[in-house]
Amino acid sequence: MSFDQLAIVGILLVMLVTYATERFRVELVAMAGLAAGFAFGVVPATGVFRGFATPAVITVAEVLLIVSALSSSRAVDDFARRILARTQSYTAVLAILCGTGAFVSIFMNNIGALALMFPVTLSVCARLNIAPGRMLMPLSFATLLTGTCSLTGTPANLIVNQWMAQETGRGMSYFELAWLGGPVALAGLVWLLIAAPRYFKGMEAAAAPFDSGPVEFLAELTVGGELAGLTLPEAEDRHEIAIHGVYRGGAHVFARRAEIVLQAGDLIVTEGNMAQLDALRDATPAADRVEAVVMPESLAIGSRLGDILAFEERGVRITGLASRRHRVEGRFAELLIGMGDVLVLSGDREAVREAVADSGLLPLSGRRPSAPRSRAITSVAVFGLGVLITAFNLLPTEIAFGGVVLALVLLGNLNLRSALSDMNWSIVLLLACMIPLGTAVEDTGAAAVIANTIAAHLPSATPLMVAATMLLVAVTITPFIDNVSTAVILSPIAAGLSARTGVAVEPLLMAVAIGASLDFLTPFGHHNNTVVMGAAGYRFMDFPRFGVPLLAVCVASGICTLAWLL
Repeated sequence: MSFDQLAIVGILLVMLVTYATERFRVELVAMAGLAAGFAFGVVPATGVFRGFATPAVITVAEVLLIVSALSSSRAVDDFARRILARTQSYTAVLAILCGTGAFVSIFMNNIGALALMFPVTLSVCARLNIAPGRMLMPLSFATLLTGTCSLTGTPANLIVNQWMAQETGRGMSYFELAWLGGPVALAGLVWLLIAAPRYFKGMEAAAAPFDSGPVEFLAELTVGGELAGLTLPEAEDRHEIAIHGVYRGGAHVFARRAEIVLQAGDLIVTEGNMAQLDALRDATPAADRVEAVVMPESLAIGSRLGDILAFEERGVRITGLASRRHRVEGRFAELLIGMGDVLVLSGDREAVREAVADSGLLPLSGRRPSAPRSRAITSVAVFGLGVLITAFNLLPTEIAFGGVVLALVLLGNLNLRSALSDMNWSIVLLLACMIPLGTAVEDTGAAAVIANTIAAHLPSATPLMVAATMLLVAVTITPFIDNVSTAVILSPIAAGLSARTGVAVEPLLMAVAIGASLDFLTPFGHHNNTVVMGAAGYRFMDFPRFGVPLLAVCVASGICTLAWLL
């Protein structure tokens, strides 16, 4: 391999490892990778910002704006609530929620579909006394499955479409992916409805006084009469809590745990269910207290609990934190907020609502204001018209959806300033930075070298063998990075493999798109999984235990469908 080829492969490998560690935001890693590509000369100066002008990035930005309008209209929320109003069976509720979420995810990005379904899911769980954990993972997986059925189902599809247009001279039609993704999604959904009731049967409803899933919360309490005079082990055993730190007179108390005796006025960082924490702080649950999950676009990610300006300005207090982190160090206010964490907020009702909106959080309890029904109908109608225009190839996707955004703004259904402020810019930056790197994989010849290596080790070069190989490679790496990066890296390799083996490029690229979306094995491979892990209190191993059989079903159905198509 030449220096340029080694450089681009090395950059991508370092990025993949960094993605998997979750220590840095994905868009920062992508920006650093792009900068490294320019520094090593594999991305020319004229191509550094070319990603921002690609149809894929423009379409993703438009879809995010459309999702904002649909979210504020609550069209999906109201539709689902009416269907679920008299439903009592867990299996029926699961089918309706997953079916609705799956349908919505065909037309918009996965995280947008999940966000639309979150409030109604938690409301139904509270009404039927069902643990949210029995619903949220299947819902997340359902939205990922049907992202394989359309051009805008996930940003990875737009990346693959860009390579399709480059290699064949034409892009995919809006539902062309459904030839392969449809059977995969259908098989996966059927398995979800069969397996989820059995797998999550033993999960009990949360004991917390809210509608959401996490049971264990971190909080900072002042030691009162019930705890004073007890050692840490005694306090933990008597009140079923875990104490992570004791502070006296502003200083951390260092000693063996059995030798630390709590005194009145001490501050303790403790963990337990919210009802127990309320009892220890001698407080009744506030009527205006709200739980909110930290979404991928939230400005709070990476901030300390005590440093969020939107909360401080409005007098909103964070009284609890449910996080998937395993170590707790320092004072409560010094803890860092991560994606998928759940915050318990207290304060004036309007102040809490504004703080949640400004910080990019998704409320898990409490009511959101409804928009007029006419606005919901017009929003859905305008979006549906845009989808039809794209589906019949009357206009390119980015032009049709641009018209949808313009129409929603002119109709007053979309506040553009607010939507741009709240938009998930991280995915836009990620796409714009990764696209030049993907181009560099092909321009340097690295894609051809990797493709030749893969082809040399294939038992045979039949179309089914080559397409199945690309599907399996995509499925293997997507749980550890995001699906966009998977598509960016593998699309040029698929094109190179097509040139090397003579197999048509279309099924290879479609296999990459499908495989990139089958992300069921880890909580960090896709934002949806990260969010539901925090909201429902799943453990890491819950994902592979439930996801491996689902992945096997999807891969098997995908290979069978490829055999039929080829």
